[in-house]
Amino acid sequence: MAETLISHGTGVNHGDHTHDSIESVTECILGLKAKANDKDLPGFGGLIDDWFNPDMEVDEEQFVRRFLRVFKQSDKDFTYEDILKGYDDDIQGIVNQFVDGEIDASEAAKRYTPFTTLKVPKGVVQKRGLANIIPGERNILEEHTALLRALPTSIPSRIRGLIAKIAPSLKDPKEYLYIPSYKHLEFENHGRNIRYTPTITCVPNTAQDIAEIVKYAKNKKMGVRVSGFRHSWSPVFGSARNKNENKNGDILISTLGLVDASILPNFTSLPTDLFQPEAKDLNSIVFVTHEYVNGPALANGKRYVRVGTSTTNEQLRRWCVGTGKVTLPMQIIEAEITMGGSNATICHGAGLANATLSDLVRCIEYVDANGILRKVDLSTPGILRAAAGCFGLIGVVTHLVLEFDPMSCALMEPRKVPVVEAIPPPPDMKDSDIPAPLRPKTPLTKERKAEVQKDFEIRASTHDYAEWFWFPYSSEVWVNTWKKTSDLTGAVDYPTNVKTVLQVFGTIMVNVAQNASILLNLTQALPEVQTKLLTWLTMKNLDDIGKNGKKIKTWVPDAIHFQRGVQNLRVRDLEIEFPLQPRRFPVAAESSSTQPTASELAHEPQNMSTNTTPTTGIIAPASSPTIPKQEIDFTLVQRAWWDAILTCYQEIKTCPQRMPLEMRIMSGSDVTLAPQRGHRLGTCSIEILTLHNVADIWPAYAQKVLDKWSGYKDADGKPLPVRPHWAKEWYGYKMKGQPWQEVLKNELRLDGGFREEFAEWRSLIGQLAKRDGWRVEDAKKRFGNEALNTLVWSEPPAKLMNPGVAGFAGANGKVTDSISPTTNGSLVTTGPAKTNGHVNAGTANGNAGKGKIDPKRKHDRPLKRFLAKLKAAF
Repeated sequence: MAETLISHGTGVNHGDHTHDSIESVTECILGLKAKANDKDLPGFGGLIDDWFNPDMEVDEEQFVRRFLRVFKQSDKDFTYEDILKGYDDDIQGIVNQFVDGEIDASEAAKRYTPFTTLKVPKGVVQKRGLANIIPGERNILEEHTALLRALPTSIPSRIRGLIAKIAPSLKDPKEYLYIPSYKHLEFENHGRNIRYTPTITCVPNTAQDIAEIVKYAKNKKMGVRVSGFRHSWSPVFGSARNKNENKNGDILISTLGLVDASILPNFTSLPTDLFQPEAKDLNSIVFVTHEYVNGPALANGKRYVRVGTSTTNEQLRRWCVGTGKVTLPMQIIEAEITMGGSNATICHGAGLANATLSDLVRCIEYVDANGILRKVDLSTPGILRAAAGCFGLIGVVTHLVLEFDPMSCALMEPRKVPVVEAIPPPPDMKDSDIPAPLRPKTPLTKERKAEVQKDFEIRASTHDYAEWFWFPYSSEVWVNTWKKTSDLTGAVDYPTNVKTVLQVFGTIMVNVAQNASILLNLTQALPEVQTKLLTWLTMKNLDDIGKNGKKIKTWVPDAIHFQRGVQNLRVRDLEIEFPLQPRRFPVAAESSSTQPTASELAHEPQNMSTNTTPTTGIIAPASSPTIPKQEIDFTLVQRAWWDAILTCYQEIKTCPQRMPLEMRIMSGSDVTLAPQRGHRLGTCSIEILTLHNVADIWPAYAQKVLDKWSGYKDADGKPLPVRPHWAKEWYGYKMKGQPWQEVLKNELRLDGGFREEFAEWRSLIGQLAKRDGWRVEDAKKRFGNEALNTLVWSEPPAKLMNPGVAGFAGANGKVTDSISPTTNGSLVTTGPAKTNGHVNAGTANGNAGKGKIDPKRKHDRPLKRFLAKLKAAF
C-alpha cells in the first residue's frame, strides 16, 4: 500500500548536484504527521497511521472521505468551505453528505440523473443584458448583445434573422449579431498564460450561425478566432495584431457555452446527462457513407462518423459506447476537450500503431473567409492533409468526418512499478547517479536489468497503448500500457460511476491540499514537502492491479479516458516530440554497400505519399525498398525520461515541477504540419507539467529541461530534431539559444524546424483558396493572429532560402511550384500544383524529382528573377 521506507541521510551528492533533503515521499508524509496537531487537523494523523498500517485496509473511498473530513471539521482552516462555495448547491450538498458519511460514493453517483431539474450554475446571474460569467476569478459584468434576448438560442439562425427583419425594433443592424454574444468579455485560457479581450464573444449553435458571424466580421473588417475548453497554452486563440490595423477589434467564437468553457470546477465527466452541453448542430454525431467523403467504402466494421467540432470527448465517449458501437483507435486522455480543439492543434494519444487524431480525418467542413460553408474531402488528399490540422487558419471548422474502428476492448493492466524498473536508466548511467530515494535496497543484478529492459521495450513497441507517469519524487512510476481484443464479452464500464465520482472528488482533495493555509504553515512553506504531499495524494487515486492481478476488460473509449475531472486542476505544460532511433548493428567488413545513416533510417523522405492511412509501426514502408526492417533503440527515450527526473531533483529546493512527467510512444504522422511527420520508426512524446500556482518559477525550469532534451545526438553524431506539441508551451522558449518560434519557422525538419512543411502547406492551401474562391490574404486577416501569421504564412528570411531553387513563395505570397527536399535536405523543384489537391510529380503524390517544367514557364523565369532582384535592390 505504501512506498518502501528508505532513509539515506542528508547532503548526499547525486552526480553533479547535491540537495539537503532526500526523504522519500513516505518519510515526508510520516514527518508531516508527526508535526500535525490533532486539534487543528482532526483525524489527519490517524488517516496517515491507518494508511501505512499493513493490517488496516483504507480503500480509495475511505481515503478521500477522511481526508476531506479533516478540513471540513477543522476550525483553524477554512479552505474546504472556500473551495466548495464555487460549486452548485446540489453538488455542495452531495459532497458534504459524502464527507459526513451519510451517503457512499455509489449513492453520490446516483444523485444526478438525466431528469434532474436544470439549474443555472452558481454565480451566474440570470439578468437580461448582464451576466456574471466567471464568479470567484473575475468580477465580470458584461453587456449581453444578443439581438433576440427573449428567444431561445436553439431557434435556427435563419428564423431568428427573419424575425429580426419583421420586428426591426429588436435589433440594431449596425452593431449587433443575430446570435448570443457578449461585448468586451476578457478571455483567459485554461492555463492562465494567455489573456486578451475580444470586442465580441459569440456562442453559436449551428454552422449557419458561424457563417453569419464570419460575414459580419468581413463587413466590419474584424478578425475571428475560436475556442472550446481553452485547453491550449500556445498562441492559438485571439489576435494580437496592431490596433491600427484592426481598429474594430476581433470576434471570439466560443463553441461551448461560456459557463462550460470558463468555470471551474467542471462536471462534464460526472456520470449524468445534467452537465453535458446542450444538444445542437455543432455537437451532433452521425454516421455518413463513403460517398459523403468521396472515399473508398470501408470494410471490417470500420465506419465514417461526422462529428461537430464542439462535441466534447465525454459526449463522443458516451456515444461510441452506448450508440455507435465504434471507437477511435486513440485519443487524448482528457474528457473535457472539444473535437475541434484537439484536431486543430494535431493532438494525439499513445501506441506505436497510432498516429495523430488529424491523421484519421477524412473530411472537414469549414466556413471560409467570405462566410461560405465549404468542404475538403478525400478527393483531394494532399489538401486534406494540410487542412486537417491547420490551427483554424483557413476558416472556422464546423464538422469533421473521421474514420472509426469497430468497437473493441482494452485489457488494462495498470501498475505502480519501482522507478528503475518501469523505464530503466540508460546503459551509461551509473547507479550512483540515481537519486538515493529511487535506488532499490539491493542493486539490480545484470540479469534483472536485462529483464526490465526487455519488459519496457515490449510494452513500448507491441502494446496498443503505451504511457508512463512519474509524479515528482515518487519512488514508483504509474505504468499504463495495454493491448486490445475484439472479444467484447465480459466488458465493464471503466471507471465505474463510483470511481468517476471519486476521481472528481479527488480533484477537490488536491485543490484543498495545495491551498490549505494550515498545511502551508505546517510544512513551513517548504516546496519539497508540499510537492510530496500532492504526489502522495495523486498516486492514491491511480489503480494498481498488482503483479499477477486480473486485467480490467473495458471498452477502448473508456480505457483511453481513464481519468476524469482533470480539467479541474489548472496546470502548465511543455511537451516535445522526437523520432525514435534505429538500433545499429555492426556491418560486415566484406560489405561494400553504402549503409543508410541513422537519420535516413529514422525519417521518411519529405516527399511522402498521399495515402490516407498513416505510415505506422516499426517496419519501413514498401515505398522504401532499400531500407530494411529496423529494430528500435530506446536509449534516447530512456535518457530523456531520466534527464527530466534528475532535473526535478536538482531543483528540489523550489520544486517548479509539481505535476507529473509523462511519456507516450506513438507512430509518425502524414499530416502536413504534424510534429511527428516523417518519423519512420515512431515518436517519443514526452512532457512535464506543474500547477498554475508556481507559474512564476516554471518557465526557467521548463527551459532547463528543454535544453536537456534538445541536446541529444543520433548514432552518427547528428543533432536529434526536437519539435513541440502545437497545443502546449513553445512560444517564448528558446531552442539551442534561438527563439523557438524562429527555429520552427526557418529551420529544416532534420534541424527541428518546419520550413519545408510550411512552404508545402502554403502551396496546398493556396490551391484550396483558388478552388473555393477565397483569397489567402483575406484568410490571413480574418482568421490569423500575429504569432501564427508570422510563423506559418510568412516566408523565411531570404538568406535562408536556396538561391538555386525556384518555387518558394515570392513577395506577392503566391507559390508557383511545389518544392520538397531530398533525403539530404536539399530542395528540388517538383512541379506545379494542381487544384485538385495533387501535385504534378510532386509532394502530394510521392514522385518528387520527376516533374517536367512547362516550357512557357521556363522562359518566364529569367525575367521573373531579374524583376525580383531589381525590386530587392530598390
